[in-house]
Amino acid sequence: MRGYVVTRPFPESNVGSNLASLAGAILLAQKLERELIVDWRGMAQLQDKSVNYFAEFFENRSSLLGVPASYAPVAGAEYDRDAGAPWLSANEAAAAVRGNLKLSDAEYVVLQQYHGPDRLMAGPESARFAFLRQFYREVMPAPDLREAIDGWAEEHLGGRFVVGINLRTGNGQYFGRGMRYEGRVNLSVFQDEAKLVRVLDRAVRKLVRRLPRPVRSAVATFYATDSEAMSRVLATLPGAVTRRRIYPPPTTGDLYSFEGSSSDDRASVVDTLADMFLLARCDALIYNNSLFNQYARVLNGNFGGNLIHVDTLFLGRRVQLLTSAARRRLRF
Repeated sequence: MRGYVVTRPFPESNVGSNLASLAGAILLAQKLERELIVDWRGMAQLQDKSVNYFAEFFENRSSLLGVPASYAPVAGAEYDRDAGAPWLSANEAAAAVRGNLKLSDAEYVVLQQYHGPDRLMAGPESARFAFLRQFYREVMPAPDLREAIDGWAEEHLGGRFVVGINLRTGNGQYFGRGMRYEGRVNLSVFQDEAKLVRVLDRAVRKLVRRLPRPVRSAVATFYATDSEAMSRVLATLPGAVTRRRIYPPPTTGDLYSFEGSSSDDRASVVDTLADMFLLARCDALIYNNSLFNQYARVLNGNFGGNLIHVDTLFLGRRVQLLTSAARRRLRF
């Protein structure tokens, strides 16, 4: 081994993008024949900035996809900017993967800007999917979290066919007009809550209509969202269940650290991760744009096609999507 690749996400990032970035860091470590350091300290969701989010809540494997892995803090490891370690942009990391950027003199190479395989890995989408799927198969919750997830799933899902619903709203941040990620999530489908529930109920029935009658009659609907308000809406679906109980206050996004509370920050992170792992146990999925549900989609091979993007359930949005696709084809 010739040194280390350090994955060090921005404090304001969240678990879906950070897991994808971890996969990209592993890819670079493989190409450079380096070891990996996973450093998820300083995350905005946790009050104690010394806690390594990954090391605390995920299984700490000694290697990931064959790359030796350590978890910060690592004794003697110095890779702050003022220590002279190169902090690569995503474009520089992609060049290093291709062999177009030489880093042999640097003991530590740090990645912070989002560095998922979609940015670092050239070639067909099928290859990126296969790499991510191999990676996600090695991502496991810490033992105590796994025990909690297993217990809840046994009590509330009990081996039934499960339709998962994951709707990210931004909880009043990110996607609204004038915000940083305006338009990335289509918020218009949430405006008429009664209509949303009717549309989702029809979609669930569509996903299970070909199941044998005894299986269909006992289907469970598990939902996960980032907003307490949306949770109340989804709770009105027939037979719907959710695990999450702690949400950030309205309009605060999903990075709230519950200052002033001794444990709500950690409990909220546990709720978030339990939702991610439980979605991967579902048999079908209704979802919107989010790297949070990428873990479930990739791990399950897109649920064998038994999944629906929520935007396609609304006629106006379907027309917009078809129009955009037609314009892209015409440009080429």
